[in-house]
Amino acid sequence: MSFQAPYAIMHFLVILTTHLILVATLEADIAKRKPNIVILLADDIGYGDVGCFGNTSLNTPHIDSLARDGAKLTHHLVTPLCSPSRAGLLTGRYPIRSGMASLNMLRIVPFLSSDSGLPPNESTLAELSLTAGYNTGLIGKWHLGHACESEGNCSHPNGQGFNYFYGLPLTNLKDCGGKTNVFIAWDYHIYRDLFLMALLLSISIIALYRHVYIDKCSLIVCLAFTWVLIGSAYYFINSIQIMNCILMENQKVLEQPLTYDNLTQRLTNRAISFMERHQKDPFLLFMSYPQAHTELFASERFQNQSKHGRYGDAVEEMDWSIGEVLATIDRLGLRDDTFVYFTSDNGGFMEERGDDGERQGGYNGPFKGGKANTWEGGMRVPTIIRYPRVVRSNRIIPEPTHVFDVYPTIASLLEVPVPSDRVIDGKDLLPLLNEKNKTSPHDFMFHYCGGYLHGVRYIPKTGDKVYKVMMTTTKLNVNELGERGCWKTYVCQCYGSSVDHHNPPLVFDITTDLTEDNPLNPNDPEVQEIIKKSLAAIDEHRKTLTPVPNQFHPLRLIPIPWQQPCCGTFPFCSCKEDSNNNPENQIIDSLQRTPISEEIGTNS
Repeated sequence: MSFQAPYAIMHFLVILTTHLILVATLEADIAKRKPNIVILLADDIGYGDVGCFGNTSLNTPHIDSLARDGAKLTHHLVTPLCSPSRAGLLTGRYPIRSGMASLNMLRIVPFLSSDSGLPPNESTLAELSLTAGYNTGLIGKWHLGHACESEGNCSHPNGQGFNYFYGLPLTNLKDCGGKTNVFIAWDYHIYRDLFLMALLLSISIIALYRHVYIDKCSLIVCLAFTWVLIGSAYYFINSIQIMNCILMENQKVLEQPLTYDNLTQRLTNRAISFMERHQKDPFLLFMSYPQAHTELFASERFQNQSKHGRYGDAVEEMDWSIGEVLATIDRLGLRDDTFVYFTSDNGGFMEERGDDGERQGGYNGPFKGGKANTWEGGMRVPTIIRYPRVVRSNRIIPEPTHVFDVYPTIASLLEVPVPSDRVIDGKDLLPLLNEKNKTSPHDFMFHYCGGYLHGVRYIPKTGDKVYKVMMTTTKLNVNELGERGCWKTYVCQCYGSSVDHHNPPLVFDITTDLTEDNPLNPNDPEVQEIIKKSLAAIDEHRKTLTPVPNQFHPLRLIPIPWQQPCCGTFPFCSCKEDSNNNPENQIIDSLQRTPISEEIGTNS
């Protein structure tokens, strides 16, 4: 017994020491592990479209759960249109620095085969993540170009740091539904107008033949050219679906034209598969939803479920998908090690209507304006960050932040430096998220509409006021329902007769005047000082801008046939993804935990 007792004690001490070493090693490994990054980007979702931001009639339980488990950023800003907003998110820079700021009517990449796009020399979040050993994937909408300047210098996702891409290389368009197109949205009578134009030109040519000497051969050639030209325009308008509505995996066209059959489920499956493949190593997943951009769509189980028609169905299906992504993170045991960022690329598109008159745009809560303008409704979007190791639950962050802050924040999480050869406009939000800092990291934030600087937001370091100083504002009209929007132009414009210029600038106390209806008295000495500081900040900001190629120059916007992705021989492109034989598109069947009626709930 005397020999066995010390032996037992020694055995116990060895086991205890081994256990403590293993625990310490495990804790060290956990501490060393860099967090996974999951970006959930909605399209055209307004500030008031989400339950946790005040909506009581749309069901968004999974987005709401993010807010309960993390922090709501209630003063989070974006550039108010698709392509430039995404450029800012991925680069941490004002879009004007990369040439992604238009001085003309078109402010987005319009054609997949055009030369417009995010320049390859920009440093993206994905490229930053690659330097830290991350696996990078983009699922969903891209809308930042597809062309290559040279071999290996491309604007498409694989050329901008994403190892894996599955989704829409351009965007979701009205044309993709096959029932209408974007040209009809701009001009409802476009086909009639084309016919009348051809008729008028024909009459003019015949009149010239009768009153001015033109031989019959020239007459026939002129008439034929006129009708061929108009016919080509008609064909072009009806070819947008084939040209732009495409589903790709990396550089392979899987579906042309795109179909909406279980599209959200297909995107969700790929996201789940990506996380499962890379669960042992850190990953960046950019889940870029096409909802709720028009053409609106929802799978059969979500149709006619919402109180807000097709728009509500699309939002609620997106929320379901977000729930599946979050559930997968939990199932893989990655919850504490995953930084989740949810936001929208711009405010709701108030002017969007279906052919039947149904409203198909979002709701921007208390804010004026919406998508494509610099009123608050176009720039302030619902945003949530969940990262259990840093962000406590049920937190509200009212300090002004911006979408381009995500770039340096993720760089800080990855422990990699941001590029030193260019201006990075974003600020690291970690001190704000972990509550070491209680104020916004910004003093000023500049509000661009395309390439036009409309105003600046001034955030004094003392007090709780935030001022919005606007030199230019978009003109809003009132429709028959009393709603303010750009009803005359469909999409708000940034210059010319579509805007008002203000000298002195309008100054709003944006902390209390959410509707921007009560500008402060410009004769007040305090307001004059705010204007003086803001204009000085604009001057300093402009000094940091360097000339770059304008990605929205008219010549860059023209579709180039030989750059057109095509499954087949252009223009006879046609293929459909065989989702039944693709195992990645069947993952979701094993993950459906509850019926749709239980999962959506009754958040009203």
